[in-house]
Amino acid sequence: MTETILAVEGLHKSFGSLNVLRGIDLQIHEGEVVALIGASGSGKSTLLRCVNRLESPTSGTVRFRDKVLTNENVNTIRREIGMVFQRFHLFPHLTALQNITLAPCKVLGLSEQEAERDARELLEQVRLEAKADNFPGELSGGQQQRVAIARALALKPAVLLFDEPTSALDPELVGEVLEVIGELAKQGRTMLIATHEMQFAQEVAHRVVFLHGGEIHEQGTPAELFRNPKQERTQEFLARILNR
Repeated sequence: MTETILAVEGLHKSFGSLNVLRGIDLQIHEGEVVALIGASGSGKSTLLRCVNRLESPTSGTVRFRDKVLTNENVNTIRREIGMVFQRFHLFPHLTALQNITLAPCKVLGLSEQEAERDARELLEQVRLEAKADNFPGELSGGQQQRVAIARALALKPAVLLFDEPTSALDPELVGEVLEVIGELAKQGRTMLIATHEMQFAQEVAHRVVFLHGGEIHEQGTPAELFRNPKQERTQEFLARILNR
């Protein structure tokens, strides 16, 4: 077993009287792809946002390697833990290339030439090298999301978080984004992916985690979870989602 790179321990998150996460314990190993599944409101996005420190946990701990993330500078965390959102959040006044080079110049201190060289390589990786000088408004939703993935990769993070990366896309554009994420998995990248794409989770993830009501109800390999779920709530969710 490879080393644990990310450890969530007893994580609770409340918004006023609403308890969204209720004691999450989860370990992610280096090079592992973990898919988070569950109904809307089950806590998937909030868990990712707590890991990336977009939200502060009410209680509990998130560790990255030997560091407790609540003790670390937020910018330090986000260099190591990249995130791709449901909405692309690209700067509309910057080209695809400029969206990708901005953070490496400001955060990593790369020269414009170094950042541009890396950005063009990333655009090639996500099959958008011909769109380097296009603005977000000139790109399809799938293309914008691939630029967002390249932007997240530009900081060379150790872990990538994906928060429903295809939920804002038209159905015909979903495949191109999932294909890029699948290629990242083959490269051995450590990823935690919240998704409603069950077929994708079965094909790409090493482990699938089912959340319900802010708790982990069941987890296992895709074969274990999808073919022989043990918990009644897991069975109900999969029966509903797979029989649509």
